[in-house]
Amino acid sequence: MLDVFRKASKAWIVKLLFALLTLSFVSWGVGDVIRGGGNRGPAIEVGKISISAGEVNTEFKREVERLQPLFGGKLTAAEARKLGLMDRTIDTIISRSLLDEAGRGLGLAANDEAIVRRTQSNPAFRGATGQYDRDVFRQRLARVGYTEESYLRAERSNTIRNQMGETLAGGIAAPAVLADPLQRYREERRVAEAIMIKDESVPLPAAPDAAALETYFKDNTGRFMAPEYRALTVLLLRPADVAGNVDIDEMMVREAYQQRQDEFNTPERREISQIVLEDQSAAAKATDLATQGKDLAVIAKELNSPVLDLGIVERRDLPDGLSDAVFKLASGKTGQPVKTALGWHVVKVSTIQAGRTRGFNEVKGQLEQDLRREKALDALSELATKLEDALGGGATLEEAGKRFNLKTVKVAALDAQGNGPNGKPVADLPKSDQFLDVAFHNEPGTESPLTEVQNNGYFLLRVDGVTPPAPKALADIKTEVIATWQAEKRHDAAKAKADKLAERLKAGDSAQAVAQSAGVVVETTKPFTREGKEGTALPAPVVAELFRAAQGGVAVGTMPNGVLVARLAKIIPVNPSENMAATAGARRQISQAVATDIVDQYLAALNASLGVKVDRSQLATEE
Repeated sequence: MLDVFRKASKAWIVKLLFALLTLSFVSWGVGDVIRGGGNRGPAIEVGKISISAGEVNTEFKREVERLQPLFGGKLTAAEARKLGLMDRTIDTIISRSLLDEAGRGLGLAANDEAIVRRTQSNPAFRGATGQYDRDVFRQRLARVGYTEESYLRAERSNTIRNQMGETLAGGIAAPAVLADPLQRYREERRVAEAIMIKDESVPLPAAPDAAALETYFKDNTGRFMAPEYRALTVLLLRPADVAGNVDIDEMMVREAYQQRQDEFNTPERREISQIVLEDQSAAAKATDLATQGKDLAVIAKELNSPVLDLGIVERRDLPDGLSDAVFKLASGKTGQPVKTALGWHVVKVSTIQAGRTRGFNEVKGQLEQDLRREKALDALSELATKLEDALGGGATLEEAGKRFNLKTVKVAALDAQGNGPNGKPVADLPKSDQFLDVAFHNEPGTESPLTEVQNNGYFLLRVDGVTPPAPKALADIKTEVIATWQAEKRHDAAKAKADKLAERLKAGDSAQAVAQSAGVVVETTKPFTREGKEGTALPAPVVAELFRAAQGGVAVGTMPNGVLVARLAKIIPVNPSENMAATAGARRQISQAVATDIVDQYLAALNASLGVKVDRSQLATEE
């Protein structure tokens, strides 16, 4: 059963499966590819579909290219194979082909008009005005090796696959007998009495003698290393480099306002609370009480039903039938029962926050700024293409920078955290982990690929030199080493003190008496779950130990500045019927896990009935 719950927590698997079967322009997609493969037989056969090794390798290369930014542009095909990327590509092609064959057998077809509408509404294909632009559409397809025909052909296939997936997985509901025990396990909360022994509460030991310090330094040399430093030449392409060529007029701003008007509408919000009744007889009694003008608290008491505070909600946050009733109520009023799939709702509206629409003049400045940035990024993309062409033509990094009037930055020394030898961040460099990853994975003397920094331009760099990590001299950092030795010894003493207190708690002494003897106070934690998601300050190992223990159990855990001793004071079980919103969420998770299993079983059945053959000898190496 726990295995089912783990699957439920991975509901993304369903989304991932369909994502692999759906063309996503932004992530390059898995649609039409070049068919080839020489005179050898197909590398993959699925029913009547044959896929050549050339097709598989082309798709594999696309996936490697798509993941390059995550690896600083240094992911090789060999490394990708070790990571299982080829296996994933093969599985994707097989799954896609199985669904294609099944759809063909069922006589399914896609509606071309719907595909055209979806394509024209894709933000990736919008021009400077925010509207669909066919030239942009063609340009962006060309960048990833697609034609209009191949793109639309792939979209037809993906539409059918998605319809089949939704048919398989849609409408599945986990039964309460499965979901409720899992919710009880996951949502159970516990309360602990915590005693913190801070390191600073223990006397600082005297500094070690010279021999002991030397021994300690030799045993821990790795902790006192100077980091690797790299000397770089960096070429930057930033929105500011093209901002001067961007023109925005009044008409463009007004068009953007019309297109984004929903963004500037603040809907009406209401603060509500409710009771949920399961049967019609209770609902009828609630109707009588509400008709008499009784408040929600009175109705809840009469029917012995807990009041659930839903906080501030919008109309879209509520089920259709309930939302209309709630948003007709006046402030402070309790409504008549309303039936939904969850039961009969009796709702009280505490406060009302009126909706409003920001006018054009209020948001004009924001719109102009957004349009200017959008056009600047488009212009920057064009400049990046020209720069790549120049570099591909043999221009050096410096020559390309001079040709396009771009800023080149020389960095004498940079560590993997972006700091110089003085320990401070190096100025004028992109503030992103991606930049540092590229800088520290690029081979010395070579130029990196042109890499995009999300919404902030591009960079290209060359590693001019590498200073490898080296031990610092003890004489230079003697004070630091002594301080580290003393801190460790002090922490060890705090741990020994905490262990003694834990033994007293296990022997039955009260937490208050134990804490008082140590000169500290007992703190009662907020209720926490197994996953510690509710802001508990307890270390994860302590939380895990307390959930394995019976009431009164004791756990000890290390904290950054001391040692914590915790005794389990209270166990708070969960009743799924008391929190229908959480129960509905848990059941959705289980339903998604079941849906994943059904899709897997369907694909396995298709595999058995249609037949799948893979000639891995053709895919072992690149063609």
